[in-house]
Amino acid sequence: FKLDKQKKTLLLIGAIVLFVAVLYRFFPFFENIASRDNEILLKEKNLIKYRQMVQERNDLEVKLASLNRTIENAENGLLEGKTPALGAADVQNILKEITDKSDMEVLTMRVMNPENKEEDIYMIIPVQITIQCSIRQLKEIIYQIESSSMLLKIGDCRIRVIRGRIEGQVQATLTVQGFMKKHD
Repeated sequence: FKLDKQKKTLLLIGAIVLFVAVLYRFFPFFENIASRDNEILLKEKNLIKYRQMVQERNDLEVKLASLNRTIENAENGLLEGKTPALGAADVQNILKEITDKSDMEVLTMRVMNPENKEEDIYMIIPVQITIQCSIRQLKEIIYQIESSSMLLKIGDCRIRVIRGRIEGQVQATLTVQGFMKKHD
């Protein structure tokens, strides 16, 4: 069985066409096998991602619980009155206790307008107090205000030296701010 060059070429071309036809016919089968492997890999990646999301959710829930406890502890220092006037009365009572302990002269004490922004959930209740005292007494009152069990802050402080009277006396005007939660 002898084949000349032309028949060999035709036979080779026919074999290639047959091979391509077989590949074309069975390629979807091979493609499905490859795509199933890819599909399994994709599902495994998704599963890992979902597990990470569940773990992150658990971590976030722990952080949220911790933040809620922190807020609860911080809110224990808020003024307890239901209205700004009652909150201001609490601040005045605290200031009265502090000044009585330090034995200083209170010249004036007045309630300022509350700072109430709509977007905030807390309200600032300022009380202005004017006292006459020594520098040491002023230092003590500022320390006692800042370290009070209630959350108080000194928003403004003006000090004037009094001349001609007792040496070392000053007149201080402090704006003490208390904080309370808004009651709707």
